[in-house]
Amino acid sequence: MQKGNAAYIKNMNTKIVLDCIIEHEPISRAEISKRVKISKPTVSQLVNQLLLDGYVYEVGMGSSTTTGGRKPVQLCFNARNAYIIGVDIGGSKVASGLTDLKGNVHTYREFPTQDFLNKDLFKRLKKDVQSMLDELELTNRDLLGLGVGIAGVTNVEKGIVVEAPALEWENFPIKEKLEAHFDLPIFVDNDVNITVLGEHWIGAGEDKSNIIYISIGTGIGSGIILNGSLYRGSNYSAGEIGYQVTDRIRARDFNPVVKGFGFLESMAGGISIGEQLSERINKKVTAKEAFELSDKGDEDAREVIDFAIENLGIGISNYISLLDPEIIILGGGISGSYERFKGKIQDIIGKFTPGKCKVIPTSLGKEAGVIGASALFLKEYDSIFKI
Repeated sequence: MQKGNAAYIKNMNTKIVLDCIIEHEPISRAEISKRVKISKPTVSQLVNQLLLDGYVYEVGMGSSTTTGGRKPVQLCFNARNAYIIGVDIGGSKVASGLTDLKGNVHTYREFPTQDFLNKDLFKRLKKDVQSMLDELELTNRDLLGLGVGIAGVTNVEKGIVVEAPALEWENFPIKEKLEAHFDLPIFVDNDVNITVLGEHWIGAGEDKSNIIYISIGTGIGSGIILNGSLYRGSNYSAGEIGYQVTDRIRARDFNPVVKGFGFLESMAGGISIGEQLSERINKKVTAKEAFELSDKGDEDAREVIDFAIENLGIGISNYISLLDPEIIILGGGISGSYERFKGKIQDIIGKFTPGKCKVIPTSLGKEAGVIGASALFLKEYDSIFKI
């Protein structure tokens, strides 16, 4: 066997053994051997290396059993052996956090995007990262690298943001900018792509193979996992649900609410809801305020929100009919109001789709993007981890 092949097989077997420990901890060497069908001597050799590297640890003292034998030493995964910087760059805020190898966020920071967009955004991000390292008493040696999500179409191979209307970026060399501030491995992708990876890793889609994540915030975008794999499309723009046309009549005279925005997000995104109501009542309001006014019985607010939800429901129905997902997960600021419009969405889905599909809000909260960015890093980084 060639040396290169032997190294490859060893690395693959290490991934298999570590994955088994993560999934079934605490677990003995003998049980690992049975589960993964790798010989006991090979498993022991691989485990010894994992122990040496700090990725697993032993528990139990091998107490005697009733038959006189000794209980095998159990192995557990050390999720805090290394950390990942997860970053989510959105139109309204830049969120960052340090996660361990199980996706737990140990510390979190955020700052307003627009305040730093044209001046020192990456310098401010580095300041936040250093602050988090200091808080946890860590150094760069404790970090594997960075995963970064951006609110725009991103060429993941070249590390370029092709178009991000909310950030006013076009062909923006995001990876190059990050590398100037961080001497670490870096992977970048669209923000909704990273979030669907996070949902698949430790969120509502953990045990699912076909998942749609829809972010309803400033605009509307989505990430797609099909047959267990992230689907990016031929131009890295798969999942641009915000460009769906959901009203033939209004499409005739369509003008985007923000340059570069698509039809659906111009009908149902956060900016659209705020602007539609502002125009009606001749007073500047946000989408959040629109929902609050609707709850208080304001007729104008209710009509604006009903119109937005109807368009959103049609967009979701189209997705269900085309891709037949197991679950649709809603995130972004507007999803926080899901309980208020859940019934209307379900009615529209029931009317326009051939089958049922569970639609739920994300359970990952404001840290969803940070967790997803860490999931992206582990997915792309050539390491012993597989997610």
